[in-house]
This record gives sequence, C-alpha cells and structure tokens, in this order.
Amino acid sequence: MKKINLLNISLYFVCCITLLISFYFNEDGSYTPLSGDFRETWPYILNLKDDILSDPTGYTVHYPLHYILISKLNFIITDPTGVRFFVMIIAMLIPYIFFVSLNKKFNDKSKNALFLICLSIFFIPAYRYSSIWANDRVTTDIFILIGSYFFFSFETSKKEIKNLYFCFLFFALACYSRQFYTVYYALFLIYIFKICNFKNFFYLSVYSLLLSLPGFYLLLKFPYFYSGLAYSGNIFNTLLGNVSSLFVYTIPIVLINFFLVKKNFPELKKISIYLLISLIVFCISYFFHNTNTMGQNGGSFFIFSRLIFNNYLAFYLIFILNFLIILIIFETYFDRVIVFSFVFIFCAIIVPQSVFEPLFFLYFFLYSQSKFKNIFLENSKASYLLFSYYIFYYFVSKTDVLYKITF
Repeated sequence: MKKINLLNISLYFVCCITLLISFYFNEDGSYTPLSGDFRETWPYILNLKDDILSDPTGYTVHYPLHYILISKLNFIITDPTGVRFFVMIIAMLIPYIFFVSLNKKFNDKSKNALFLICLSIFFIPAYRYSSIWANDRVTTDIFILIGSYFFFSFETSKKEIKNLYFCFLFFALACYSRQFYTVYYALFLIYIFKICNFKNFFYLSVYSLLLSLPGFYLLLKFPYFYSGLAYSGNIFNTLLGNVSSLFVYTIPIVLINFFLVKKNFPELKKISIYLLISLIVFCISYFFHNTNTMGQNGGSFFIFSRLIFNNYLAFYLIFILNFLIILIIFETYFDRVIVFSFVFIFCAIIVPQSVFEPLFFLYFFLYSQSKFKNIFLENSKASYLLFSYYIFYYFVSKTDVLYKITF
C-alpha cells in the first residue's frame, strides 16, 4: 500500500462513503430491478434455511449458491436490511480485490494507475445497485477475482499447478452463483489446454467435470433453471442489441487512447477492412432482425433511438460503429471469441445494460491481450480520465432519462 499515494487511498474511502449514502437512499436502477429481485428472492432465501435444495421455481433462474450463503447469514442477522448492509460492506472489498489481482498480473506497472482503474468499479451502476441490494453479482465477482488471483499466481510460477486447482474451484463457485459466468470457465479450459502438458490438462479436466456434477444434478432436479429463461428467439436481435449496449464501455477506451496515444490504432487500410466487415454483418442482421419482437432486447440505445428520433437510425449507426471498435480494440481472435460470447450468451427477451457490468470491465483489464489497455496500466492521467468517465456514466444513469422519456 505504501506505493499508492495518500490521495488515492483517501479516494477509496470517499467512494465507500458514497456507497453508504446510496444505501441510505435505497438506490436502484430504472424500474427498480435489483430491489425487486431482492424482495422476490427473499422468500426463497428463507426456504433455503430449512432446505438447501428448496425449489427455486418462481423465484430465480440463477443457481443458488449466493442465496444459500445469504440464508446462512440470515441465521445471524435476521433483519433483511441488516443482511443487505453486511453484503454491501463485503462488496466494498471488490475494487481492492480487483487491485490485488491486477497487481499480481502487472506488478511492474504503476500501482496508482492500477488502483484508479479499480476505483472506477465504484461508479459502475450495476455494482452499486447489486451491493446495496445483496445481489448475486457480489459473490460472483468476488469468486471471479479470487480465482483470477490464483490464476495469475500460476502464471508467475508455472510449477505451482495447485494454483490452477484453486482457480478452477473459485470459478466453479462463481458459476454456481450465476451460471452465465461459464464463459470465463470455458476461457480457462482453452487457455490451460494451450499451456499445460497433457497429463496436467487431463487431471484438470477430470477435476472440472467433478466440479460440474452438482450443477448437472441441480439442472435435472430443477429444470426451471433453464426453462425459466425467456429467450429472444432471434439471434440477430441479440447481436444488434448487445453489441450496441457494449458501446458504453468501449467508447472511453477508444477516446482516451485516441487523445493520449494514437499509435495503437491500426493503419487506414485495416480500419477500412473492419468497417466493411461491420457493414456486411449489419446488412445481414438488418434483413433478419425484427424490431417488433426486440422489446428490451435491443438495449438502451434501441429505446433511445426510437423515443428521440422516432426511428432506429441512431441505434443502427451505434451498432456499426461499435462493431468496428470491437474489431479494432480486440486484435486477437481469442479475445474476439470471448467478447462475442458475452454478446450471445445474454439472449433473453429483456437484456438490461447491467448484465455486462462489470463483466466486460473485468475481462478487458484482467485477461484481454488488447494493447489499448496499456495506457491505463502505465499512465495515471488515463486512469483518472477513465475514473471520471464512470462517474459521469453513473450520474447519467441516475437521471433515469430513458424512464422519464418513456413515461
């Protein structure tokens, strides 16, 4: 900690205070999704106190580990508000755990720059609302970050294979809180296959299979974990909506790099090729998507374009632009596969912006090979700009502008 300046340490505590204030006012997003989820799942939590295999039907489509942990906490803290407050205090550690993981991977980089990146999480709306309303994102993110720490410990010393076993365990725990994070698990299996010898990979695969068995049992016992999901039914709706939604997170990366380090951008010829690919993908998606069935699957930009301009031109332009940005930012095919896995795994009729928070943020800084993140790791000015952007994003989200326009 001595390498982190006093200003940034003070800033950490100020961020914690802002979260306490938000808790006092029961802050939530548009349509109060997190508070509603807490109220709806509270009876399920109480049921889990008596039966760890209580039926989730009608309560949640997420795997139960988070709710089991909350039910055990409820033996000690019986008041729902007290439970929420305790979980929020634990959630305050997430930015610090993120810093520890980042520092393990990039221990030669500026500690202050890394610390500022992590403080940005405080102003990612879904993080704040999840912390305030004891949402399963809290436990999921903690498990992901602890698993990441063990993974980077393995990278530091290839001989410590036990770190991979701990890594896989915590990633499995994350999946048992929110099964969408199997994308991360798949990422590790692919990566481990590339760097491990056959013997270690075989043992890790068997270990992974054993870790997955309770998940298969739960799915067989409670099909609601699958049948309760409402799919959009149109893959092109999902593509258009989710790629556009990611624009919120890619635009600060591109702009900060553009103004501070232009050399990261590819030559004009390559950008032209990427633009052509983006236009081709858009044209195919345009002919096969259906605006009448998109609902909230189109994301905030879909709603914004329709309400402000009475057409979808702005929405389509943002999709083309962000598809281009994704191809520019993520140069390796592996990164692109993972990012588009995020796009397609969330294929419900209703896909709120929050499903990508802080999933995309964590992947970009922890695992992507993008050179566009280097400026944030080395330059505190860039990290301050990113931190400022997320403060701005948070306050814009607090205005509930789309909700007010709609009603």
